[in-house]
Amino acid sequence: MHLSSIFLIFACNNSSDSVSQDQVISPITEEQNSLYVTNQWEISNPAEEDFDETMLLEAFDYGMSDGTFTQSVLVVRNEKIAHEEYRGITEQEKQFLITNNTPEDLYKNFDFRDKFSLASSWSVAKSFLSILIGIAIDKGFIDSIDEQASSYIYEWENDDRSLVSIRELLNMRSGLVPICRGENEEPIICQSYTGTGGGLLPFPDVTALCIDRQIADTGVIQPWFSDSITWEEDYFYYINCDTQVLGEILQRAIGGDIETFAEINLFSKIGFDNYWWTDKTSNQLAYCCLDAVPRDFAKFGQLILNYGSWGDEQIVSETYINEIKSIHPNLVVTERNGSYAYGMQFWTFSFPITQEDGNEFPTYPIYSAIGFDGQYIIIDFEKNMVVIRNSLYHPYITTGERVVNVSGDLLTEFNFPNTLPSSLGFNPNFDTNQFLYKIHKSIIR
Repeated sequence: MHLSSIFLIFACNNSSDSVSQDQVISPITEEQNSLYVTNQWEISNPAEEDFDETMLLEAFDYGMSDGTFTQSVLVVRNEKIAHEEYRGITEQEKQFLITNNTPEDLYKNFDFRDKFSLASSWSVAKSFLSILIGIAIDKGFIDSIDEQASSYIYEWENDDRSLVSIRELLNMRSGLVPICRGENEEPIICQSYTGTGGGLLPFPDVTALCIDRQIADTGVIQPWFSDSITWEEDYFYYINCDTQVLGEILQRAIGGDIETFAEINLFSKIGFDNYWWTDKTSNQLAYCCLDAVPRDFAKFGQLILNYGSWGDEQIVSETYINEIKSIHPNLVVTERNGSYAYGMQFWTFSFPITQEDGNEFPTYPIYSAIGFDGQYIIIDFEKNMVVIRNSLYHPYITTGERVVNVSGDLLTEFNFPNTLPSSLGFNPNFDTNQFLYKIHKSIIR
C-alpha cells in the first residue's frame, strides 16, 4: 500500500479540524499563527481582517445565491479565515434539473453541505502539478523548467517534439495538437475550438494518448484554434494533455508515482487531505480531479501567497513562485485579443474591466488556479487574501473507487467527478469577476 493510500485512510477516519493524538505539537508563541503548527486555520471575522462586514456578507449573498449552484465560498485574509459559507442544492436548482430530465441518481445526493464536504478541483489540479514540478526541481530530480521534455519523454527524442521544453508545457505553448473524443468515442484531433482543454475523461490510458501527439503545422488554419486566424509558433492553447505529459515527466524523473511524491513533499506538509482520481490504467490524472475540502484548497492558496513557505519550512522555492507571478505581463494571451495571462499552470484575471458602477477592476494582476464548473483558488498578493469558490459536488462512483469511467451502465459502471451544473451539460450562472469585485469593495484597508 502506498504511503498516500495510508494517509487517505487516516483522512477518512479523522475530520480535517482534528489533530492526531500521537502527533507532536510544538508550543505556539504569541506571534505565531497556529496554522503552521497544527495545519488548522485560525478563524477570525470580517471586521478583524479589515472588511466592512455588511458589504462582505452582501458579496457572499451574491456568491451563494440561488441558481449559481455554489457549494462553498471562503475568504482568507492575513492568514485567517475571515468568513466562509456552505450550502447544498436549493429547491429551485433541483427543479431546474428535474425540468431538464436529469436522472435523479445524478442530483439526489446534493442536499446538505458543510465545511467537511468534499469539493472537486477539476483543472485546479494543474496548479498543484506545477508546484510539484517546482519541488522536483528544488530537490534535483529535474534540472529546470527550461530542460527539454524529451529528457524524460524518450518517445520524443528523434523528431521535432525533441525541442519542446518543460516550460512550454507549463505555459500551454507546446505546439502539440489537442485531443478530443470522436463520434464513436475514439480519440481524435479536436475539430473545433474547445475551451476546456479537450475531452480526455473517456479514455482508458490518458498518458499514452497524450504522449502520442504531434506538433501542429503553423501558418495554416487549425479548426481547433480558429476558423479565421492561422495557428503560429508559441501561441497559447489550453490543452489537458500538456499537463498529463508533465505528470509523466515528474513520474519518470522521481522514479515513482506522483501521488506518493505529492503526499510526502506537499500534501502532508500543509495538511491537505485528498483523493486523486486515476484513469483505468492507473495513471494519476495530473491535469484533473483532486477531491478535498475547501479549507484545504485554501491552504494551497496560502502557500502560494507565502511565496512557497509554510511556517519555517520552504515547501517550494520563492524563485518558482516568482516564475508564476511573472506570467503577467510576460504571458498575456494576445492571440485572441485577451487581457488575461496564462502560464506555469496558473491564470490571471482579465484587467482592467469596467464594472457596472463605472469603476475599473481589477487594476493589477490577480492570480488564480481555475477548474471547470467554477472551481477557484484566487490569490491576491496585494490584498494578502485568498478566495475559494466551489460548485456543488458529489463524486458519482458506482464501483467503489475513483477510477474515471463514463461509458457503460449509469448505475453500475459510471465513475466521474460530478459537479453541478456544467458536468450535466448546463451553463453556470456565476460571474466570478463580479463576485471578486464585491469582495474588494468590502475591504476597508
